[in-house]
Amino acid sequence: MTRKETIIAAILTSMHFVHHVPFFNHFMGYIFPVTESVMAHMKMVFYPMLLLSLYLTISRRDIREIGAPVLGGLAVMPLIVLAFFSYWVFVRHELMMLDIVIYIACMIGAIHLAKRWRTFPFVQNNWRLWIVLILCGIVIIGVLTYHSPDQI
Repeated sequence: MTRKETIIAAILTSMHFVHHVPFFNHFMGYIFPVTESVMAHMKMVFYPMLLLSLYLTISRRDIREIGAPVLGGLAVMPLIVLAFFSYWVFVRHELMMLDIVIYIACMIGAIHLAKRWRTFPFVQNNWRLWIVLILCGIVIIGVLTYHSPDQI
């Protein structure tokens, strides 16, 4: 990715506070986080990386660009859960600053993975599979975060 594309990726990661805007509606709740939860932080990785995928695909006019950012995001999502529950075991409550640090570290990791993986033939040649994976991710992550069980 170029420097401009990396800056765009960083801007896309600032979507956490959109649910406070006056024009927020029910549909936007499937895309933007609506609560403080582990699932919401996973959503905050998935959708910016999805938007980055779409941006790269459209700007470069190459469908093969769609996979790497989404795969990078999916790769770091388990780290968010692992990190959250690892510190939860010791302190038994949320630490907002630690959550923010974990989120930023995961986003940086996702962007670096995307930069590394975008040239892999497996990632470029299987763009149809990535589109199916994206659609499944949209449904699963949207439903689990907007209509999440209380335990998550």
